[in-house]
Amino acid sequence: MNLYISAAEYDYHTLLKVAEMAGLAGIIGFHEAGDGYLVTFPQGENVQALIDDYKGRLRDLENNIWQH
Repeated sequence: MNLYISAAEYDYHTLLKVAEMAGLAGIIGFHEAGDGYLVTFPQGENVQALIDDYKGRLRDLENNIWQH
């Protein structure tokens, strides 16, 4: 499953750092896509939970809250 993230919201290095902190480094992929990035998650029954967790961590970063 793919998630599009605008480069206006987050830069590439931020996306990578959040993936590392979420334990997803090497599991999800990042690809340039127009004015943003396509984040590719592996197929599976919990893929939506992974995406929701990743997006939550990005929001926490915006608010400078590292609670995970």
